[in-house]
Amino acid sequence: MAESVNSRAAPRVTVDAFVKVGDGGKEYVFRTRDLSKSGLFLYTKISHAYPLKVGSTVELELYDHDQSVACRCVVVRVVESGSEEAQSYPTGFGLRIVDIDDANRGRLDTMIDRVKRDGGPY
Repeated sequence: MAESVNSRAAPRVTVDAFVKVGDGGKEYVFRTRDLSKSGLFLYTKISHAYPLKVGSTVELELYDHDQSVACRCVVVRVVESGSEEAQSYPTGFGLRIVDIDDANRGRLDTMIDRVKRDGGPY
């Protein structure tokens, strides 16, 4: 399992941001624990309570102060409570960004650059 966890397209930064996820009419609210230019991890202790599974496509809004980033993501990983992976990693959902326009990409890059520059969560 560690291979899939570490085979990232872009380096991660640690963040604590508000995230809204929609999957065809329903919306869910999460916090993110890390973010990269290619994806993010949504932390929740009750992943079993959500209808998200590997392969689910979702519309995502990531909020940072007075800006937001909107994109389409696919669930690539689910860490459930009680699983072997949950012994080493927080429970929740790993998402890969699959569709993002230039304006949102610019806002995402700005968020990541600010976290790198400031050295911690925002």
